Amino acid sequence: MNLGVSLFIALRYWRAKSADRFGRLVTNLASAGIVLGVMALIIVLSVMSGLENHQKQQVLSAIPHAIVMKQEGNFNLDTYKKELPTLSHFADIHAITPINTTNAIYQTAQGVSAGQVIGVQHPSDDPLLEYLDQTQLNNLLPVGEFKLIIGSQLAEKLNIQIGDKVRLMLTEESQYTPFGRVPVQRLFTVSDIYFAPSEASSYETFANLADIGRLMRIQPSEVQGVRLFLSDPFLITELPKIFTPTNYKIEDWRAQKGEYFQAVRMEKNMMGLLISLIIIVAVSNIITSLSLMVVDKQGEIAILQTQGLTKTQVRWIFILQGFLVGAVGAIIGALLGVLITLNLNSIIGWFNPAGLFLPTDISATQVLVIIGFSLLLSLLSTLYPAYRASKVEPAEALRYE
Repeated sequence: MNLGVSLFIALRYWRAKSADRFGRLVTNLASAGIVLGVMALIIVLSVMSGLENHQKQQVLSAIPHAIVMKQEGNFNLDTYKKELPTLSHFADIHAITPINTTNAIYQTAQGVSAGQVIGVQHPSDDPLLEYLDQTQLNNLLPVGEFKLIIGSQLAEKLNIQIGDKVRLMLTEESQYTPFGRVPVQRLFTVSDIYFAPSEASSYETFANLADIGRLMRIQPSEVQGVRLFLSDPFLITELPKIFTPTNYKIEDWRAQKGEYFQAVRMEKNMMGLLISLIIIVAVSNIITSLSLMVVDKQGEIAILQTQGLTKTQVRWIFILQGFLVGAVGAIIGALLGVLITLNLNSIIGWFNPAGLFLPTDISATQVLVIIGFSLLLSLLSTLYPAYRASKVEPAEALRYE
């Protein structure tokens, strides 16, 4: 199909200053609306993605991404890696460490708090302990002395210092006594306080791996499970393909933070949907402007048909013209959106000298999808006016000319 004539006429109509000023205004409003919609959509989704990634790094880096346990029994401390399935084809697991962990209640004379205690052997077992070397950790958490490293926020909440006693009550473990079933508990001595910018320091504590295992009635030569560190915490959905449910059970970060990230993802989707309405409203103006042009250009359409222009070519004139309006708006909006997103914190600094920081994450795929979505809506909006233009009959249109 030869579209050269249709494209030439569409460009002439698009660049010409129509005598119908109202129709021209509607066309300009359509382009401006698409520009604003695409620009706002790119900025908002980039900010939401940046916040999601920032929270993923700040929150999820401080808690176990996944803990794999056997359905029956425990892992051997010396040979636990050999008991796992082959992980060579899953390169996103960059570290595996043994772990004994359980939920606990921290009780002191000043108060009570809930949290999670993790048994460790090496500073590399948890990112929050990377400020220590192996010798320091051995001195702070010697085997059998029931020492505890707690977070600064928890220490402030319980009003305790290094050397104070904390009673740990394991809510998931219990023992029978003459007074009934009571949680396993033990006095621990605070040997150090760690500082972390995340909220993990308000509930997460560390003890020696063997000491926690002893309270959980696990043999010294065994561990409850293995802790997996993933390059992307959101890849935990792939773990059931490796660790079959018949042999292993998996506990991951979703048990603690799943609802939070689900709410962030839902908010991102809702914001994208609401801002997309701007583009939809702007695209509806293309229908109006093209419909007005069809009425205004009936005589010209009839003359072109008498000179040999087919109805298909007439349809393509208005399809291409509407598509040009959408394409120009989408491209300008995308360029402005990317430019503003890259300089967003500098722009915010003009209005807020206090230094508000908004993390952003521009995805090329996301930008292309937004542009493609806008172009698709622009193309669809041209179909009805183009169909009406092709129905113009030369004899009827030129009867009174």
